[in-house]
Amino acid sequence: MSSLGEKLSFFALLFTMMGISSSPHPFLMILCYLVHEIGHLFFARLVGAKIRKIRGGVFKLAIGYDCADLSYKKEAIVCLGGVIFNFLFAILTMIFMKSTEIRQFLIVCNLSLGIMNLYPVSILDGGRIVKNVLLAIFSQEKAEKISRYVSFFSAFLLWLVATYLQLILSSNISLFFISVFLLIQLCFSI
Repeated sequence: MSSLGEKLSFFALLFTMMGISSSPHPFLMILCYLVHEIGHLFFARLVGAKIRKIRGGVFKLAIGYDCADLSYKKEAIVCLGGVIFNFLFAILTMIFMKSTEIRQFLIVCNLSLGIMNLYPVSILDGGRIVKNVLLAIFSQEKAEKISRYVSFFSAFLLWLVATYLQLILSSNISLFFISVFLLIQLCFSI
């Protein structure tokens, strides 16, 4: 049983940090997150996954689905679903919304959420996609080992970049906190 809600604490931290760091629209950030999770739900239904549970609340949307019967390709499609919906929502916002501060925010937030989720760290969609591709090629043990290395290296690289940006450019601290959180999550999952 796979649960998209496993990433919940990461997104709660992401939105909190973005909110603290200057977001004028915290509820729109939550909307972008919901669009992302609805994308997973849509693609899970599209590939025939059995939805076991949907729970919601403040910073809480957990979609549990049974992926035991899904191929690695279908599981990767479900992982891409949230990213696809974020990108589509950004495009639709560009096309149909008048040019305002809210329009710009929705576009940036959806694109940022989609791109960040493609990052190949195991607790993000990109990491799950990498793992499914590796499972299609290698044995489960070898695929999981390679996936752990890719996740840790990617999180460490993000931390280095975030630290550099923070120290040299005094940029927004959100990326630094996200990178630290990813490293901590990976260390506790080993």
